[in-house]
Amino acid sequence: MNEQTSLVTGGSGFLGQALVAALRRRGIPVISFDLAPHPDTAVPSIVGDLRNPADVTQACQGVNTVFHTASHVGWTLAENQLVHAVNVTGTQNLLQACQMTDVRQFIYTSSIDAVFEGRPIRQGDESLPYARRPLNAYSATKAAAEQMVLAANNPDGLLTCALRTAGIFGPGDKHRLPNIIGNARQGRAIRLGNGRARFNHVYIDNVVHAHLLAAEALTADSPTAGQAYFITDDAPTNFYDFMEPFLQGLGYDIPIQSIPYGLAYALAIVLETLQRLHVPLPPTLLSLTRYTVASTCIDFHFTHAKASRDFGYQPLVSRPEAIAATLNWLRQTGYEKQ
Repeated sequence: MNEQTSLVTGGSGFLGQALVAALRRRGIPVISFDLAPHPDTAVPSIVGDLRNPADVTQACQGVNTVFHTASHVGWTLAENQLVHAVNVTGTQNLLQACQMTDVRQFIYTSSIDAVFEGRPIRQGDESLPYARRPLNAYSATKAAAEQMVLAANNPDGLLTCALRTAGIFGPGDKHRLPNIIGNARQGRAIRLGNGRARFNHVYIDNVVHAHLLAAEALTADSPTAGQAYFITDDAPTNFYDFMEPFLQGLGYDIPIQSIPYGLAYALAIVLETLQRLHVPLPPTLLSLTRYTVASTCIDFHFTHAKASRDFGYQPLVSRPEAIAATLNWLRQTGYEKQ
């Protein structure tokens, strides 16, 4: 990797912090761009908003490589406009700023959701089309932003690629595991579906490793330029089976009660309709959407074979090691049952 300055958007977030730390360990100058300063005061930070072209243009000055990890993950219909403004308009602003300031590389953190529309995907690869009928605004905006990023690839200018990550977990997780543990702590844990559907998770260090490898490989004559890649690690598992070691390790009961897929999906349609009619709903019901039901009740998993072929990606951390490290962090951060 060229040891010129890198910019990490979303540098104060889960993936952003891990990526900033990895770049610093390699001795690569790095700047964090986010709505809040980086928690490590030794890291140069630019506080700004992707929706503001002036902010992103300032952030891109003197930068060689942009790792665009920032996005807004909003599951409620009320957040749709914000999701689009950050994920699509923000990415467009960033691409234009990179082109204006002669940034050379742009690695976009995309998502497996870009190709998901509620139908089973088994060992999916990059030949899959973008979702024509995505189940929520986040999926739609990740697909739209990714297409902009790949279309911007220019051998004589800005080189781009996109990494479609599976469900990221590990130390520093602010959403996925904390939400599951929060439900268990309040006695609201319940399973969806029959337990046979399989889903991909990927450990944070493996995601960071993939980003660094992609940047190293991203040259004008490499196969990586202008391409998208699925990033996974171990074999897919059922979503709830994957969560069991964490709940057990922290002293929580494993959820036994379940809602059949068809019933859960019908209920999600009703709840989304009520949101459109602006009917107030308890926060606990807002998370039951067509996406959350479909993604946990039907097969939804991919292969990272293309990333292995084009830039040598293989997971660095095994699943047992990842679970152990994550459990240790969860205990240290106060998630253990009291």
